[in-house]
Amino acid sequence: MKRLRDSTIPRELRDILLAATLIYVFSVWEHLPGLVPSHYTDIASVFYREGIGQGPHLIPYYDFTFEYPLLVGVFVYLCSSVRIWVANFSQAMAYYTVLMNLILYAFTMGTIVTLYRIVVKVKGEVSRMWKCFLVMPSYLMFVTYNWDIVAIFFSTLALQYFLKGEKGKADLSVGLGIAAKLFPAMLVPVFMAEEKTWPQRLKRLAAPLLVFLALNTPFILANFNRWFDTWRYHAQWGIEDSWLIFFFNQMDPNAHYAALAVLLYLVYKGLADSGKRSYASGEERIITRVFLMYAAWLFGNYVVTPQMALILLPLFVLLPSIPLPAIYAAEVFNALIIVLWFTPELNLGNPLIASSPVQWFSAIRQVIWLTLFIYMLYPDKVKRWTQRLLERVET
Repeated sequence: MKRLRDSTIPRELRDILLAATLIYVFSVWEHLPGLVPSHYTDIASVFYREGIGQGPHLIPYYDFTFEYPLLVGVFVYLCSSVRIWVANFSQAMAYYTVLMNLILYAFTMGTIVTLYRIVVKVKGEVSRMWKCFLVMPSYLMFVTYNWDIVAIFFSTLALQYFLKGEKGKADLSVGLGIAAKLFPAMLVPVFMAEEKTWPQRLKRLAAPLLVFLALNTPFILANFNRWFDTWRYHAQWGIEDSWLIFFFNQMDPNAHYAALAVLLYLVYKGLADSGKRSYASGEERIITRVFLMYAAWLFGNYVVTPQMALILLPLFVLLPSIPLPAIYAAEVFNALIIVLWFTPELNLGNPLIASSPVQWFSAIRQVIWLTLFIYMLYPDKVKRWTQRLLERVET
C-alpha cells in the first residue's frame, strides 16, 4: 500500500498537468494548418518541402539538407512517413501535424513533471509553475510552433540529474538535448565549473560530446557534406531578432564574431563572478548559473527567434528572486514579435530591418534579459544602485 501511495501523482501536479494539457490542445488547434486564418508554424512549413511532404520521401542529412539537428530530423522523417499511406497532401499534412504534436506533447508533459520534481527537491514555490510557465505567452504560442521543447525537456532532465548527483545521466541528457537544439550545450560550462578536479571537468565536457557524436555518426559516415550542411546553414544565416541589427547589416558576417565575443564574455563573467557570491544552497548556485548561461545565450546570439524564450521558463520557475514584472514584460515584448511579424502594415513591410517595430520589441526583451543577468549576478549591488537612483529622483 505504501508503494502504491508513493507512486500516485500529487494533486497539485495533476492540476498543473490538466491545465497544461488544455492550453496545449488549444495551441494545437490554433496552429492547425487548415484553419482560417491560419497561424504559421515551423512544424507545418517544413512539410511543404521536397523530400518531406512533396516529391519522393527522402532521408534528411543524407538525401537533402535539413537545418535542424538530428532528433528533429528523425521526428520529421517518421511523422511525414504517413504520406506513404495517405495520398492526399492536405490529409497527409493534417496527420503529420497531429503525430508531431503528440510527440511534442510527451516532451512538454515530461518537462513539466521534471520541473515539478526539481521544485519539490529544492523546496521551491510550486505556484510559480502557474505564474512563470503555464500562463506565459511563450507556452501558449511557441510550444507547438517549433521543436525547442524537446531540447528543453532534456536540459531540464539534465539539471534534475545533476542536482541529484547522477552526473552520468546528466551528461547523457545534455548530449541528447544538443542533438535536438544547440542551447543545452550551455549546461556544460556550469557542470564543469561545479567540479573540483580537471579530470572530472573534462569528463563533463567529453561525455555529452560523445553522446552527440554517437547519434550523428551514421549520418556523418554516410554523407558528411550533407550532414555538415546543417551547421553550415546556421553559420551563413543573417541577423534575426537580435540587437545586433542596430549595429550591423543583416548579412554582415562580422555580426557573428561580435555575437561570439559578447557570448564568451558573458559566459566568463557569469561563471567567474557567480562563484564569488554566497547562496542559500549549492542547488541555488547551480540553478542560478544555468540561468546566467541561458541569458547569455539569448543575448550573445545573432539569431534569437521568439520561440527561444521558452528556454528561460523553467529557470523563472526555479528562481523566485527573479521579479515577476520583469518576466512578464519580457514575455509581452517577445510575443509582439510574432504578432507583428506577418502583418506588413505593422512591421513596416519587413520585420527584419532595424526600423521595424519587430526589431525594437526584440531588442527590448533582450535588454530585459540582460538586466536580469546583471541582477542575478550582482543582486546586492543592483539593489544599492536602485536605491540610490530612487533617492536622487525623490530629491
